[in-house]
Amino acid sequence: MKTFEVTDDARFEFDLRGFLHLRGAMEPDEVNEYLKWGKEAEDVDLEALNADFPEGMKRHSNRPVSRIIDVDPRFAIFWDHPSVVPFIQEFLGEDYKHIDNELYYTYPGYGGGGWHRGVNVHPTGHVVNGKFICPMVKVFYCITDVGPGQGEFEVVPGSHRAQFVIDMHGRIDLPGQHIFDDVRAGDIIIFNEGLLHNGRPNPTDHTRKTIIVNLGRADAGVWEGYRPREETLAAVTPRQREILSNTNPEFWKQPVLV
Repeated sequence: MKTFEVTDDARFEFDLRGFLHLRGAMEPDEVNEYLKWGKEAEDVDLEALNADFPEGMKRHSNRPVSRIIDVDPRFAIFWDHPSVVPFIQEFLGEDYKHIDNELYYTYPGYGGGGWHRGVNVHPTGHVVNGKFICPMVKVFYCITDVGPGQGEFEVVPGSHRAQFVIDMHGRIDLPGQHIFDDVRAGDIIIFNEGLLHNGRPNPTDHTRKTIIVNLGRADAGVWEGYRPREETLAAVTPRQREILSNTNPEFWKQPVLV
């Protein structure tokens, strides 16, 4: 596994654009192993998995499996992957917490999603006094190549500090967007959830496969239905257990700040 250093250039880029594209952050053998894990999990009984939260059958993406950590605790590596930890600690703090997780496929024929963001914009892009105060950061572990027209992920760089609103309804393209159409299996994308982001249509026979981990600061609560099972927590490492043992209120139960 590769490790990266948080350089001044990386801080500047994440502050300015709101994302980093770590190329070749995972070794080929590593990616092949993750593909095998995904293949083994694809046919899980989703109704049984969501028996403790039936609403997960319609609220979660399940493309093919949400809350993948409860299907296979080996996926816990993505909470403290050596390539990612230095950046997550820089952006969220050393005591960062789990919010949600997905084994996420963009299948052939996918019509595209809708532009959205996970947290509100911030006048300085979630930087105060030279420190990142990002409430939420998402990590995409890319385990397949993604080229042009293959259901690419896209963001609008700098939109975590946008001060103007535009009509996004039904639009695939937005001004200033960045399309990740040169992704190779083994790349990792880290982005501030204040960025507008979307998934493009996939008219090809190629399936984009991604492992997605959503992380927050120490006071972040899990998304609804993603609190890990006790048996999952018992199966992971002590450090992974710290990250996953999020006792804060779920987001929808937290008070609204005005």
